[in-house]
Amino acid sequence: MKEVNYEKIGMRLRKAREYLELTQEQVANILNIGRDAIIRIEKGTRKVSADELNNFSRLYKISMDEIMAEKPYISNEQAYARGFKKLSLKDQKEILDLIKLKNEYRKNK
Repeated sequence: MKEVNYEKIGMRLRKAREYLELTQEQVANILNIGRDAIIRIEKGTRKVSADELNNFSRLYKISMDEIMAEKPYISNEQAYARGFKKLSLKDQKEILDLIKLKNEYRKNK
């Protein structure tokens, strides 16, 4: 069985966090673990439990397999979120208004 490389896992978790523009403090608060634990996990000096991996997976919108994989992965949700943030505020508002309109249409169907 292949040995788990916690340093690479930590690096992938750090990149996923940074991609979502979250701070270590924010992740620590959301996952209810200490910031120092996040730092050590990202450095690969602390093992990550299956439950913690699951929590990171859900928060970062990537599968546990992708966290453990050798190749980097960016989910569609991450790509859309990053692209949305790059839009002007006017364009963001227009998109949100369209989503609201679509949701209202579905309710009235």
